[in-house]
Amino acid sequence: MKLILASFSRARAELLRSAGYTFAQEPSGIEERPISPGEDPADYVQCLAADKARAVAREHPHAHILAADTLLFLDSKIIGKPADKGDAVRMLCELAGRTHRLLTGICVIAPGGSGESVLRTGVDCARVTMRAMTEEQIRHHVNVAMPLPYAGAYALQKEGVVLIQRMEGDPNTVIGLPMDMVDSFLREAGYREEEGP
Repeated sequence: MKLILASFSRARAELLRSAGYTFAQEPSGIEERPISPGEDPADYVQCLAADKARAVAREHPHAHILAADTLLFLDSKIIGKPADKGDAVRMLCELAGRTHRLLTGICVIAPGGSGESVLRTGVDCARVTMRAMTEEQIRHHVNVAMPLPYAGAYALQKEGVVLIQRMEGDPNTVIGLPMDMVDSFLREAGYREEEGP
């Protein structure tokens, strides 16, 4: 009974591995569409996760597929991944001393040929308040941590934890995979982790 994580994310893989799952990783390769004006952010991340899962399920109809998507919102503005160090500094200056939301949508698809026989989607939200920091402190952090692959230019599982003053919600949602939801969806989809791939 095979489990595939539809992502090359090392952070998501570490969470799954730490929870005792055996799995393969394969990115979906889909191009993520931008959020539409007025579209509910929770619906958006769930739709993206489902699109990723479906793409991998088409190639692996006999496996359980797990996909996820995470977005960071400051007020109603999406904060993506920084393009370079200067962009990372700009993002962190904008986030410093303020509270933002992280939404992670997940999708699990059970084996079934079409990839649609069993599909579960859900979303979890966490709120993170960043410490007030000077631009000099932020530049030092960016040079040391090199947080370019992460939305908002920080990673909770790495040096970014020192930037956080307070967090409400599941830390795993911030990292990118709410494990309580993952466990529940996989059980409902009939996956038995002890069998592995």
